[in-house]
Amino acid sequence: MKRFKRRARLCIACLALSTTTSAEAQKLVTPGYLFNSDPTCREIGGRFYLFTTQDPFTAQFQRDNTFFRGMYAYHALSTSDFDQWVDHGSILTGRDVTWNAGGALWDGDAGIPYRGRYYAYAPFRVNAKGEQNYGRFQLGAFVADRLDGPYRDVFGAPMKGVDGKPVEALSPYVVNGDDGSPYLLWGSGDTEKHEVWMARLNPDMTSLAQKPRRLSVPGRDACGNLEYFESPMLLKTGGRWVLTYVAYKDAKGPGCDAKGSYVRYTSAAGMFGPFDREAPRTLIYPSPGGQESTQQGMCTYRGESYLAYHVPYDDVTPYADHHRQVAVTRLRILPGGSFAPVHPETDEGVGTPGVARLTLDAFGSRREAAEFHARTGATGEAGLAGEFQMKMKPGGYLIFRSMDFGDGAGAFRAEVSAETPTIRSAILEVRLENAAGPVVATVVVSPTGGRTRYAVRDVPLRRPVSGLHDLALVARGTGGDAEGHLFNITWFSFARAGTRAPR
Repeated sequence: MKRFKRRARLCIACLALSTTTSAEAQKLVTPGYLFNSDPTCREIGGRFYLFTTQDPFTAQFQRDNTFFRGMYAYHALSTSDFDQWVDHGSILTGRDVTWNAGGALWDGDAGIPYRGRYYAYAPFRVNAKGEQNYGRFQLGAFVADRLDGPYRDVFGAPMKGVDGKPVEALSPYVVNGDDGSPYLLWGSGDTEKHEVWMARLNPDMTSLAQKPRRLSVPGRDACGNLEYFESPMLLKTGGRWVLTYVAYKDAKGPGCDAKGSYVRYTSAAGMFGPFDREAPRTLIYPSPGGQESTQQGMCTYRGESYLAYHVPYDDVTPYADHHRQVAVTRLRILPGGSFAPVHPETDEGVGTPGVARLTLDAFGSRREAAEFHARTGATGEAGLAGEFQMKMKPGGYLIFRSMDFGDGAGAFRAEVSAETPTIRSAILEVRLENAAGPVVATVVVSPTGGRTRYAVRDVPLRRPVSGLHDLALVARGTGGDAEGHLFNITWFSFARAGTRAPR
């Protein structure tokens, strides 16, 4: 998933319209816009749901991601046809935990349904931000009443094992065993180690019922390259348990695999393996260039098997080597139980080749201000725990394309801060279509006592808003700081008409 320098690759797209990549057949979920990585997927309520981490943040607002410490939010996206996608916004963020000492949220899983609620498992870095390494991660358990969040930290601390110690983990994944019980599978949370662990979950879905067992997995290949690297995932097919994982190959000479990051797999008769008795095979080959990362998510939807994976995003900015976007393709099972390999540079994906339309769910629990499509008079600034707030000047605005208000929104919520005590008549206007469009809400912003002393403001809409619209958030007022900034906004959301406030 991490720890490889990325190489540029061209992707030209027009968001919310039919899009076609120029140099390749690659079909991305959010082309030219939102960065996303480390996908997991599942069918829920007749829709295909994709859950991803987010590199910061979009093609329009790229920020440094050294050691992947900039990964802040966990997103949910869904589709019914693989052409029309909905981004449900941030469902879990670094601000949602108190023990996130290292300011990084890495690869987890969410939207796991159980007894009317939804569960998520996410690893957060626990060693200090200042340490120049990838670090160590402990696992949190989260629960929500809706699959698109918000997810609540169950313990206010990392999950504990039966020995009372925090669970050190990356890449958590829930799989149902032969006995029908849910099991939690994960890779080592120490990025210097390459181990796989698994334990049965208790019926509460938030604690382990047994001491974890370490699985035997492939170590090094004949060329001395690291075989199992990270990201274990189990599925059962053809009566056998298949372990997929990320391997990293570093060219060692003639007859060896080309340098790069691979998704590989092997199988065993039981879910606990051992998985190091059968020669591994390749499921996903590296993207051109050889040093990009990849990671897999697998699920079934309407009786068919699918594979989600991320590829590097191409741009000319200094941060291009740390940003990725997700693609979805079919997982083709061949006679004998092997998988048809995927070559990202020629994979057309599923749905209509080259077509990807994205709308933004107005009712997502949190829409990051940094996820704008266009801006004027708005400057990005780091917040408390990896998020970025947008510092707004008078007349400055943020534009968000193709926001879906469904049958009707009735209220607006935003998190703001204002460190300058001299601001006067400061307001945030909520407008439709563009910065000069009709005003549907006005938020009064007063000094909060600091740039990260946040306040959440709720206001009703002047009239219900339904259907698909572009959205503009416009700042007004006087008396800003030396650069003219009035106030800051970190996130916003809408509530459906007839409800008191956004959930």
